[in-house]
Amino acid sequence: MDEFIAFSQSSQESLKMATLSSSLPVNTIIVGEKAVGKNHLARVISQTSQVFEAVDFEELIQKNKIDLTVLDEVILNNIHKINSTKNLLEKLSFYNTKVIATTIEYKESYDELFEVKIDVPPLRERKEDVEFLTKKYIQEAKKLFLIDKEFSNIHIDLSNNAISLKKSIFRTILFDSLDKSNIMEILEEFLLKEFENTTSYKELLPIFEIPLLKAGQRAFKSQLQMSKKFEINRNTLRKKISENGLDG
Repeated sequence: MDEFIAFSQSSQESLKMATLSSSLPVNTIIVGEKAVGKNHLARVISQTSQVFEAVDFEELIQKNKIDLTVLDEVILNNIHKINSTKNLLEKLSFYNTKVIATTIEYKESYDELFEVKIDVPPLRERKEDVEFLTKKYIQEAKKLFLIDKEFSNIHIDLSNNAISLKKSIFRTILFDSLDKSNIMEILEEFLLKEFENTTSYKELLPIFEIPLLKAGQRAFKSQLQMSKKFEINRNTLRKKISENGLDG
């Protein structure tokens, strides 16, 4: 996300908290899953702060490579990864340095270290934000792949928030632009790389078989319909589905 998207009520509340924190001389911690907009929300609080991975910043402090006397504000990403958050923040407090931290893992000890806590919900709980981002990513993908057509009912993946959402949209639109010859060319290049690892013919079969079986499961209501379409024995089909772990 290029900016913190706040169309849903929950994300608007997070944005309000960040805006309020920007005017206060207090430490703020932003909590949420990966790719929900924590870094962009941190920028709402401070547009000029230097940004560090917390582990890198801790190491620089230990090696006296940062002049804390001139560091008014700092953004520390993934603060849960450092060894001693308390010691670090106490040192920064001595120099009146304002800390904006992000984390995917909140710890009880943070209660005494941060005056403001902002929870950022995952995208699956932010319907309006997903709608906006979906439209945005569709337009980006259409421009990138030089496609001029409308897309609807795109399957979106929110398992990894903005990362998986964008990937699922770009993948769908890319595949839509490919014809059979393009797919065969991609497979050829992939298989060529696989042969460098001396992969056997038998080991490569699942690359073809699994997508075919999964597509059949999505397209047909029963294994009977699949077996007729594939023109193979129903027991053979059932065996292939089981061998490839697709019967769950």
